[in-house]
Parts: sequence; structure tokens; C-alpha cells
Amino acid sequence: MISNRLQNRPFRLTGDSGEYTCDALIIATGASARYLGLPSEEAFKGRGVSACATCDGFFYRNQKVAVIGGGNTAVEEALYLSNIASEVHLIHRRDGFRAEKILIKRLMDKVENGNIILHTNRTLEEVTGDQMGVTGVRLRDTQNTDNIESLDVAGLFVAIGHSPNTAIFEGLI
Repeated sequence: MISNRLQNRPFRLTGDSGEYTCDALIIATGASARYLGLPSEEAFKGRGVSACATCDGFFYRNQKVAVIGGGNTAVEEALYLSNIASEVHLIHRRDGFRAEKILIKRLMDKVENGNIILHTNRTLEEVTGDQMGVTGVRLRDTQNTDNIESLDVAGLFVAIGHSPNTAIFEGLI
């Protein structure tokens, strides 16, 4: 799309092949994963930091990984990775998860009988690594901020939500 006029009906859209008009428009531009914004997280994107377990999980077969987040996506990613990785550390800044009850039940079953380890009341302080990629994470206790712990993991999956890709329509929708 080269330009659009969405203030009045019919809407007018101009693309490479010409101009189009319509009375209704479905905007399906998708969404982009949100990240925490840590410099160390940015430094290791694509080298151990990912936002898609189904895309990148197979790289971590029989290795330790961490997932950060507390909603449906984070729990689903942890459950998925528990079938691939040797150990999954699920990190959440609160003491309870916001995921659906059925997902929390599945998670707790894996915690009790599987390879998922919960780290609640923790925030990601830093992603550590070397020229080859991620080697670990440093976590800060949200209740005792002097307490910092390190985990050795080969990958970090960030599952803290998505932002809609609607910038092209800013001020129009």
C-alpha cells in the first residue's frame, strides 16, 4: 500500500496496481513480539534470545532454557519447550500466573512430574553469554531486591505479549 484515505467512505487505498475503494476494511497487519528492552537481551536476539518457541525451540533439544512471562503465551511456550528441552525455567515477576486455569493445571502437572521449574517474584536483570550465544540469565528477586541469582541456560524465550503492527494507520483507527 502506497497511501490511504480512511477519513470518509468509501475508503480509498492506493497500491502498486492502482486505486481501490471499499466501504469496510479489514486490517490484518499482524503483531510483533514485545521484548523487555534490556541491552543484553537485544545483543543476543537471534543468538539465544527468541520470542517464538515453535520457531526456535528445536535448537535447544536436551538443553536448559528459560521462558519469561506470566500469561497464556508464556505458559504455552513453557509447556511446548518441556517436550524438547531438558529443563525449562519459567520466570514471572509476580507470584501468580494470569494464564487460563486449564493451562495453569497443565503447568503444575509438569512442575510436579516433569521438567519445568518456576521462578516467581523474579525479573530478568541480564542475559549473559559469549560470542557463541546465550549462556545464562541473571534474575532479581522482586521482594528482596538485593537478591540476584544466576541460571545457566542456552536459550531465553520472551513471552510478554505482542504489539499490533498498525503504525501505518496511526491517527486513522
